[in-house]
Amino acid sequence: MLTRIAAVAAALSLLACQAPPPDRETLHSQAPERPYSGVVRAGDTYYFAGKVGVTDETRAMTEGRTAAEVRNIMEAFAELFAELGLDFSDVVKGDVFLADVNDYAVLNEIYGEYFPSDPPARTTVAVAALPGGANVEIAFVSVRTVR
Repeated sequence: MLTRIAAVAAALSLLACQAPPPDRETLHSQAPERPYSGVVRAGDTYYFAGKVGVTDETRAMTEGRTAAEVRNIMEAFAELFAELGLDFSDVVKGDVFLADVNDYAVLNEIYGEYFPSDPPARTTVAVAALPGGANVEIAFVSVRTVR
């Protein structure tokens, strides 16, 4: 019995010594009918919901649509990063969803322009469909670094 009490006391002591959970803040809420946040900050880490770059203009394109969507997405992230005091060098993880895996090379060409050196880790997945009929969706995780 004494050993069990000592083990519980040791566990509680360890828990008390751990750093408190990071503060959490929702920075960009979505419309009420969308049950997710656009950006959540937990400590120095920022979790960005996926963005699509489909517009009426890209829907009308017969060539270059995927490249245009990727550029629209990356420019939207550039604006959001600037608003939050971040940039692409703070990105540590990217998640990319493609409606057509054959667009992989086009994705890499445009995406690579935003990460000329030290690109983040990335997962790319081909999916059956994306919201709004988009060809591409991209989400990021960033960590604020001291500059």
